[in-house]
Amino acid sequence: SQFQVLLRMRDAQGRLLSAAEVIPMAERSDFILDIDRWVVMQALALIRDRRAEGKQLRLFVTQSPLTLADAGQSAWLKNELQAHDVTGTSLVIELRLEDAAVHAATVRQFCDAMVSEGVQFCLSQYEAGTDAEALLEQLPLGFVKLARKYTSGSPSPTLRDELKNLIDRAHRRGLEVIGHGVEDAQSAATLWMSGIDFIQGNL
Repeated sequence: SQFQVLLRMRDAQGRLLSAAEVIPMAERSDFILDIDRWVVMQALALIRDRRAEGKQLRLFVTQSPLTLADAGQSAWLKNELQAHDVTGTSLVIELRLEDAAVHAATVRQFCDAMVSEGVQFCLSQYEAGTDAEALLEQLPLGFVKLARKYTSGSPSPTLRDELKNLIDRAHRRGLEVIGHGVEDAQSAATLWMSGIDFIQGNL
C-alpha cells in the first residue's frame, strides 16, 4: 500500500490548518526543521506499526529544501530509520519542483547521502520545462508527480500530447509517474491512456 502523508496542525481554536498554511510560516520562523522531523517520525512509527500487523506500507512525505539543507539531516534520518527498525525503501521523500530547482545543489547532496539507505525520492508539480529536465538529470529520483494542470478537468489536445511526452520521457529514465488530484473518471481515463503508473485523489 502507498499513501501520501498530509500535514495538519490544530490551532488554539481547534481549527485544522493545512500544510499550505503552516509550512510558509514555519520556514519564516525557523521551525521548519522541527516540523519536518516530527512528520517523518510520525510516518516511520506508522510504517513500523503496520508492519507489526503484517501490512507493508510505503509513505510519501514532503520535506522542505531548508530541512534537507541542514548539515545534520541525513545523519538524523539514518538514525531514525534504525531506531524505528524501518527500511529506507518504505519511505519516499517528496520535493516540490520549484523548491528543488532553487536548492538543487543541497538537495542533491542530501539525496546522494540517503540513496544507500534505500530511501527514494519523488519530484512533485512535474511539468514540461527546463527546470524539470535539469532535475531529472541531477537527482536520483524514483517517482515524479504530475502538476495539477494535467489531471484536473478536460485537458486540451495540446496538453494531452504534452502529458504523453512527459510520461514517455520519465519512463525512459526508469521513473514511475503519479497523477495527482484525480477527482473524476474522465481524468483517470485520460491518464491511463497516457501511460500513467499511479493515480492519487478523491476518485
